[in-house]
Amino acid sequence: MAAPFDLIEEAKRLIRFNTVTGGSNADCAVHVGSLLRKIGCRVSYQESRAEGVLFLNVVGWIGQGKDPLLLATHLDTVDPGDPRLWSKSGRDPWRLVKKGNTLYGLGVADTKLDLLCKVLAVARVGGKNLKRPVILLGTFGEESGLRGAARFCQGEIPKPQMALVGEPSELSLVTRHKGLAVIEISFLSRGLHRPSQTEWVYEVTFRGKAAHSSTPALGVNAIEESLGFFQGIVKRFSKVRLLSWSGGTAHNIIPAGATLRFSLGDHPKAGFRSSAKQQVKVDRLSPGWYSTLPWEEMLWSVQTVRELMRPFERLRDRTFEPPALTWNFTSLRETKQGWAITWDARALPGQPIVRTVKALERKLWKRFGHPGPTWQFRLERENPALDLRRDALVVKLAAAALRAARLPVRIAAKAGCSEAGLYSRVGIPSVVIGPGRSTGNIHQPNESIAIGQLKAAVRFYESFLRKVCL
Repeated sequence: MAAPFDLIEEAKRLIRFNTVTGGSNADCAVHVGSLLRKIGCRVSYQESRAEGVLFLNVVGWIGQGKDPLLLATHLDTVDPGDPRLWSKSGRDPWRLVKKGNTLYGLGVADTKLDLLCKVLAVARVGGKNLKRPVILLGTFGEESGLRGAARFCQGEIPKPQMALVGEPSELSLVTRHKGLAVIEISFLSRGLHRPSQTEWVYEVTFRGKAAHSSTPALGVNAIEESLGFFQGIVKRFSKVRLLSWSGGTAHNIIPAGATLRFSLGDHPKAGFRSSAKQQVKVDRLSPGWYSTLPWEEMLWSVQTVRELMRPFERLRDRTFEPPALTWNFTSLRETKQGWAITWDARALPGQPIVRTVKALERKLWKRFGHPGPTWQFRLERENPALDLRRDALVVKLAAAALRAARLPVRIAAKAGCSEAGLYSRVGIPSVVIGPGRSTGNIHQPNESIAIGQLKAAVRFYESFLRKVCL
């Protein structure tokens, strides 16, 4: 079968869809459905709605027989952050730009273009030749709790025998990855402050560097910078009033920015200075009423999290990089009632991270009483780890397909998580593989992928299909 589309031109159209997780991906999913019909797929959609927003899984089924093969790719992306930092694409994250042999744009590696590689591979093999059916799946909500993958597992489609799950791995076979827990703690009470005289107010903006939260050493956490600064403030001054505090964009991105605003009562003007890491603005509080945030509760919670996570950091597994559990404060936001802080923990396979989450909740109960009107605790998501044996059938077949495509066979572990952990949990042996580089590339501005990686991915998927489905 002739190629149903030009890879680069179709990549431009696919990247143009804004599918930031949390917003509807429906237009993108319907467009993908039209691509799947071009290669002979029977297309259906799995719907989900949240707060009036429509989300769609797009499912393409091609071939006859039983024991289908699942080729899964998520269509959502993380938030791009400050568009001005996307210098390679003209400050437009959703504009695909080709420079030499490299493509730039939000989702080129994570993971929209992986789906195009799979579609082209199926077209090369030809649907009429398939002796085992293939399910091409484009999911929503991978970046916000594997919601699309969970919706697929709840559907009426026959359970696949095995799955290839698209994530940027430079075509290494990822058989193990860490699990993920995301926790949000909210305090729902504000105070009021009415200066008796004009006070100095300080606004400090902290500059960090974005990175994927599974590799925090590659970034600079602006929330951590602001925490260290504020902890120093409350030790030095006795009348600290916290007026606002915010930072971060998503649970899986090391926050590149945070802003803190506070006053010191009737203390004389303090000499806080701007630096490469922080910018200080000084103003005056005129007479009136001001809402304040309960910083004592926040600092206690932060310290408790640190104490609970410390024992986990001692265990090492050198197949991972980084080799230990990692955790990060990734979002600090104000609410109408108060504030909420989010942290994520990426645990090694077998580490009982949820047990520690429950221990934190018990400590909060003991300190602050019954949750509800004054504070809340939420396990926002718990993504299972992947721990697949190297001698699993899907691993052996994928390795053979790589060799047949004249590509190196590399078995790897992944610091992040993926839909593969969830599919494996429900009995679908899954391996993670896809074109593009993850570390130092995704979840930050100027995400890129080499065109050669995309072409190699098409060869691999075609080789795998010929081994498994012909």
